[in-house]
Amino acid sequence: MLTLKQRGWLLPPAAVALLAGVFVGRASSQLLFSVAGSILAFAAVLLLKGRLRFVACIVFAFVLGSLAGFLGFHPSLPPEGDYRVGGVISGEITDGSFGQVRVPLSSVTLNDRPVSGGAYWTFYIDEHKDEKKPDDLLPGKYVSFQGSLYHPEGAVNPDGYNFREALLRKGITFGVYENDELMIRDPDFFSYAGFIASLRHRLSEALIKGLGEETGGYASALLLGMQSFIPSEDHEAFANLGIAHILSVSGFHVGVLIGILALLFRWLNLRQKVRLLIYAVILLFYATLCGLNQPVIRAALCTLLFVEGRILNRPRSGIHLLSTVMIVTIVFSPAQVTGASFALTYSAMFGLLWFLPWAERLNPFRNRVPARIFESLVVTFGVQLALLFPELYFYQRLPLLSFLINLPAMAVFSVLIWLYWIALVLLLIPGLTALLSVPLSWLTGNLLSAVRCLGKIPGLTLWLPSANGLTVLGVILALAGLCAIVRLSGKVRVPLVLAGIAVVVISLLPWPHMGTDYIQFSVGNADAAVLRDQDQVVVIDTGTDDGQISGYLRSHRLTPDLVILTHLHSDHAGGLKALARDRIPVRTLCLPVGAESQQIDDGILDLLNQYRDAGTEIRYLSRGDVIPLPSGTLTVLWPEDGRVRSGQEANHYSLVSRLTLKGTSMLLTGDLSGAYEMYAAAPAGILKASHHGSASSTSPEFLSAVSPDVILLSCKADARTEAFLDRTGFPDVWSTSDCGAVTVRFEEGGYTVVPYLSPVVSGGIEHGS
Repeated sequence: MLTLKQRGWLLPPAAVALLAGVFVGRASSQLLFSVAGSILAFAAVLLLKGRLRFVACIVFAFVLGSLAGFLGFHPSLPPEGDYRVGGVISGEITDGSFGQVRVPLSSVTLNDRPVSGGAYWTFYIDEHKDEKKPDDLLPGKYVSFQGSLYHPEGAVNPDGYNFREALLRKGITFGVYENDELMIRDPDFFSYAGFIASLRHRLSEALIKGLGEETGGYASALLLGMQSFIPSEDHEAFANLGIAHILSVSGFHVGVLIGILALLFRWLNLRQKVRLLIYAVILLFYATLCGLNQPVIRAALCTLLFVEGRILNRPRSGIHLLSTVMIVTIVFSPAQVTGASFALTYSAMFGLLWFLPWAERLNPFRNRVPARIFESLVVTFGVQLALLFPELYFYQRLPLLSFLINLPAMAVFSVLIWLYWIALVLLLIPGLTALLSVPLSWLTGNLLSAVRCLGKIPGLTLWLPSANGLTVLGVILALAGLCAIVRLSGKVRVPLVLAGIAVVVISLLPWPHMGTDYIQFSVGNADAAVLRDQDQVVVIDTGTDDGQISGYLRSHRLTPDLVILTHLHSDHAGGLKALARDRIPVRTLCLPVGAESQQIDDGILDLLNQYRDAGTEIRYLSRGDVIPLPSGTLTVLWPEDGRVRSGQEANHYSLVSRLTLKGTSMLLTGDLSGAYEMYAAAPAGILKASHHGSASSTSPEFLSAVSPDVILLSCKADARTEAFLDRTGFPDVWSTSDCGAVTVRFEEGGYTVVPYLSPVVSGGIEHGS
């Protein structure tokens, strides 16, 4: 048996070991190691004694974490293909770009056979044909349709979005698309997830009806987690002020609910055990009502453990509460560990626990009110400091006003949430909600006006490169110096804190880029690339509005010197929206001559005008134009000025350029059609295939004229890659469909091709010039 002291010290290291094990299991490709390790470690726990048993328990936590990580991140998936799909709508129905509709499904069947895990269903409506979503497509309904199943991708680009793991954190394992032969009806069986989704939808509709669209929408968001009711502009304003956490139901919102219940229980004079039971029932239901939101679950568990400890007269330290909650949530949902909310929750709690002793020790006030304010300020500072690393890692931003505005903002919004809860309860009595409509609308409107005005002040957010291991070291040093639990003299604390701050600052400095790299991003049947030639950054096409290019630039804190669009189709120029949304300045935007007079996608001209109004220089390129680069040149080969006709297919006049870098040439062809490609044919060692490998481009005559050693192909489906290989017979093709992003590193006398996803041997495939 472990001694009482050993059991007391076991939870924190066991939680850390479990977390580390999950990451090992996530990266593992075999289950056997985890299973065998779990059996051996459990046997060691039973057989060993004393300190060896203590160590065995930690090892067991590690291998158990690796087992949970493997199962959580490598679920069993049905084969890809076409199915008759059935399922219950179990969440919020949201709209995406270009008429996309996104629907989460549970209780899923494929060809009438039930499968485990939820499904992410997407389909498109053609707004130009006045198509609309079906009116009866609502949460809680059962849908049946003919669709295609696919396995979601993980990150396929440097610093890219991991779509697969984002779905796994929601309990969704695969995706389906299309909506042929769609049927919608009430389910003929009870679905708890569908019932809760329907209830949440009906409550939101009732709040909007009773309080008005804006006030009711914010009440739905802050109480029920209905994020789609919050405009993107408001999200941005809250983020700029460092109070974006107020918009997402989390521990703060659970704390407000607990405060309401505590006052009610005190008024009713309920016994402690009755209180615990009611807390458990209400918090469990609330977590479910919020769609099993993980921050709500973590806050609810922490609250219940704390209350249970007080009732049983077994007070638990904050670090043990935090460790227990971490162990429970990781075991039941290991996919959460890679999400931003997981890191933010535990970092915030850790900062609170770390600085609470300082708040109590240094408090100079005896009066209750100023003492509470002082403690809140100190703890808020600690929480913000602990959030530094995850904020930089996930969002690359540091809101400069967050230390000042967080405390008053949380106090004011706590009052607002209290009033929202009252309005929600009054929904049970017809007509009473209207009594709160006017004062709540006034309060909500004024608060939002204040946030919007403050959020527009320039310079509120400091954008920095993504945090790294050196940043972690700096934060640890600073926290160690500020740790009130450990007794250290001022001569030790001050240098530790200063050293930590210095390391953090150094880690976030923009270091010069000395190489020459071309990155062809994996963006489906679209084009997006970044050329980094020493200190110069050139974006060549921006892809769709999916944030891939803007996310990469933001995480590395890069400002493009040039953005070159080969033509004005949304799969090449749509990413301009994301650049504007992420506040990445575009100093100069280059277009092929005559680009705006061709057949282009809707909304692109409006987007260009927005950039013009913002001061972006628009330049037009044609055959013979040369752009100097630190390691070479970019020479335009097509279109030719004077030979461009208006009103044509934009692909015909797609910009074609020849990069010459350190003695190696690369031909960039955009979406140039086969009818015009011979006008731009020029010898090159590397060819970026035109129009995503379409059969209408890259003819044998064109390939013979270019005579490349390597071809880069930007496309979505493996079938497109295989068709391109069969058609051209070219042996050395690097396709983003199976390689992810493809990086070409130019060196004097040659270059190296490095795929993002495929195994890399000796740094990639080297070529001489």
